[in-house]
Amino acid sequence: MDAARSLLDLDQRRREISSQLDPAQRSALGQFLTPTATARFMAGLLHFSGNASAQLLDPGAGIGALSAAATARWELGDRAAPLSITCYEIERTFRLPLQATLAGLGAPYQVVHDDFIEAAVLASLRGERPFTHVILNPPYKKIATGGRHRALLRKLGLETSNLYAGFLASAVALSASHAQIVAIIPRSWMNGLYFKPFRYWLLHRVAITHIHIFDRRDRAFADDRVLQENVILKLSVGADQGEVEISASSDDSFHDLRRRTVPFNEVVTPGDEELFVHIPTTDAESIPSLPGNSLRELGLDVCTGPVVDFRLRVHLHMQPDSGDAPLLYSTHFSNGHLEWPKAGSKPNAIAINENTRRWLMPAGTYVLTRRFTSKEEKRRVVAYLLPEDALADKKLIGFENHLNVFHALKHGLDNHIARGLCAYLNSQAVDDYFRTFSGHTQVNATDLRRLRYPSLDQLKQMGKVHAEEDTGSVADTRRYRNAKTTTK
Repeated sequence: MDAARSLLDLDQRRREISSQLDPAQRSALGQFLTPTATARFMAGLLHFSGNASAQLLDPGAGIGALSAAATARWELGDRAAPLSITCYEIERTFRLPLQATLAGLGAPYQVVHDDFIEAAVLASLRGERPFTHVILNPPYKKIATGGRHRALLRKLGLETSNLYAGFLASAVALSASHAQIVAIIPRSWMNGLYFKPFRYWLLHRVAITHIHIFDRRDRAFADDRVLQENVILKLSVGADQGEVEISASSDDSFHDLRRRTVPFNEVVTPGDEELFVHIPTTDAESIPSLPGNSLRELGLDVCTGPVVDFRLRVHLHMQPDSGDAPLLYSTHFSNGHLEWPKAGSKPNAIAINENTRRWLMPAGTYVLTRRFTSKEEKRRVVAYLLPEDALADKKLIGFENHLNVFHALKHGLDNHIARGLCAYLNSQAVDDYFRTFSGHTQVNATDLRRLRYPSLDQLKQMGKVHAEEDTGSVADTRRYRNAKTTTK
């Protein structure tokens, strides 16, 4: 079993090669070599038919760990038909190690040093779809709006902003009907506005058959200290969508693997125009539900903080002058309480003039959430209450772009409704639900609109209860974090 033997020393070679790359080079590559245990797990998701030949594609092959793992998987059966391997790799550092790996596998192979996306798009336009199996760990790097890869992918009918999505789409474009694709990619494509075109493109061309999630997002590429929430996907090209197997493990040792099979409607909600992809928990009977109302049904909305500070820098002041409006960042909320003005590196005020007025909102009671949480923060949604009397002498307020702002027609909220809303957003029920479809670091206004909320009467009642408990002018959101909510 040549491939199995080849896998044994790949991890040591991977560590040695990775250590030779300087940080700038690794950032330019946007690629992290696949650990052997992860490669084995990914290859284990592939199925090879005993009597059918297999054409394996490994784009961005690195030093060949995924090809070796897939070949070892192929060798497990009594194969009457051959396996052939095609690898794409443009990084010169990896070329000799990749050749050495492939030469030891005992299967015919070719290594292509061309740009994979360009080669795939051109081949696809010629009608070439030769591959029956694909296994890939693509590079993670943004694509410039006017860049060459962006233009190439448009030829496939795809608009995307990251190389990993481009690699996966290109692999799909080169795959035969019912080809199997196994990929390890960031989870960010599963929700949010930026990847909506990619979700539509992908889910109309493949069936998702397996999703694997790591409980700790620093464990998929632990040796490289990568803080990126990754998922492993298995896709079937052109197949009818059926049930999806969900698996999870604490880390890349897969020692505590848990599995559960769910209907597809628990992964993508029927009728969801955003096509958000959920990952149901493996230790519950079904995805956590949030019954209730949409923000629109409540007459409420949420927006991204309108003030983009670097664009209005000349109008910002470290300390407020007369005629200024407060400018609020998440740093102005310490332990749930407003601290303004606050000494530090952030401005505290924004001048009110014809250049800034359109970006300001009327003073009032608002609920705010951070758009970005710290890398290992335990909670996804962190909400703050800004009551009307906190800035009583101000007529306008600036909310910086890293905050989400809940409002009613661009004005403040009823005080009790706002308190209830803050309690609800900081509840464990919301956090559990949000984790099924959102990554660790971003909470977008689009995601918050997708949640379901208690009725206005229920929010008001919750707000009255918590108002009686508060001793300060601003609610301490920590006491809301385990609040239990019920909705009808």
